[in-house]
Amino acid sequence: MDKNGRLMIGAPPESIGVACKNSWMNAETFLRWLQHFQQHVHSSAARPILLILDGHSSHKELNVIEYARNNHIHMLSTPPHTTHKLQLLDRMFFKPFKQAFGSARASWMRQNPGARLTEYDIAGLVNTAFTKVARLDIAQNGFRCTGIQPFDRDIFSDLDFLGSALTDIPLAEDQANQSTTQASSHAVPENETEPSTSALPETSATLQMEIPSTSANVEKVNDMLKILSPLPDASKKRLTVRKRRTQKSQILTSSLYKNELVAKTKDPKKMPKITKNMKNLLKKKNPTPKPRPEHQETECIICGETFDIWMD
Repeated sequence: MDKNGRLMIGAPPESIGVACKNSWMNAETFLRWLQHFQQHVHSSAARPILLILDGHSSHKELNVIEYARNNHIHMLSTPPHTTHKLQLLDRMFFKPFKQAFGSARASWMRQNPGARLTEYDIAGLVNTAFTKVARLDIAQNGFRCTGIQPFDRDIFSDLDFLGSALTDIPLAEDQANQSTTQASSHAVPENETEPSTSALPETSATLQMEIPSTSANVEKVNDMLKILSPLPDASKKRLTVRKRRTQKSQILTSSLYKNELVAKTKDPKKMPKITKNMKNLLKKKNPTPKPRPEHQETECIICGETFDIWMD
């Protein structure tokens, strides 16, 4: 912990420093940041604030949700695995900030030859880089390229979703429905007779010289590419992984989500049932020692009598 405040020397104005043991954001540190955020935006019922963030576990704690609701901060989580497209800092800020921080660090090393850069100098370098990069045009471009403001639901094309083709696994229900639809489409009713081709009028020779469609050729090329260079099949690997609860985009400050969190806190966690195999495993790990007799009578190898008899 920074008890004397040396870690915040030269930090940007109005900034705070919060430390945690494992160097990762948790609910406690995020709540402290949210309180600092509210002190600067002054959200109220007449002026609510929309806060868009990822689905990290620190954003989903009950105390965080209650504080945001009480201060009119609407928290919206993005869908999983989309921060590289939807998070403004990832799209427009982090790259120029890293470049500016590297330049500030190199300048510090030139101005202090032979000195060692310590953790007490980081805040000053961050201030130099932040004041250089925190510009209005970068913030506006971040909102624009993510489609948030102005809102653009068609900002992403199908090309942006091709990366998920490697791990796409069709659901069992979809496969069953697809098989039934294919079977029904190929089935021919018994009473229905196939139309006779002899009754059809003869087509002219000009109809036979139609230009082949390019869409059919493109489909053939795509099928050939899949055969020559198939995508890796991740379905078998995914089935062996432990199943996790699927995440989704949610309004974290909604009453529905808050009630779910309250229900989780009230219900006690179910203890796992101890099966027969678990009992055997515990016995192997902690074997019960066999009791030893307090006094053993040892016979002499020469006379054949015990030690007690020989002493008498």
